[in-house]
Amino acid sequence: MVLGYTLDLRSHPIRDLTFKGLQFSVSSDDPGFFNYTGVTLDYAYLTLAWELNIRDLKKITLNGIKYSSVSDEKKEHLEKNVFPPMWQQWINMVNTI
Repeated sequence: MVLGYTLDLRSHPIRDLTFKGLQFSVSSDDPGFFNYTGVTLDYAYLTLAWELNIRDLKKITLNGIKYSSVSDEKKEHLEKNVFPPMWQQWINMVNTI
């Protein structure tokens, strides 16, 4: 959206492509240039535009680990030791809102 390639996320083709098996993740793109950090706002926009549910959010987040360029050992550590408690913390926070 920032670059103007998509004016409305609701019409972005990725939603249809996921139904065809394409995997994707959400990551920051050149945060120094765009002067922001993190992907919270990206997730908020996607959740609303694509009507994502909690299962979708978890899958997209885990894709970020699975398809990253880090070593298999690091992926395993992130998937087993880092992600589960952070995901549970986020779920707990959402449930208190």
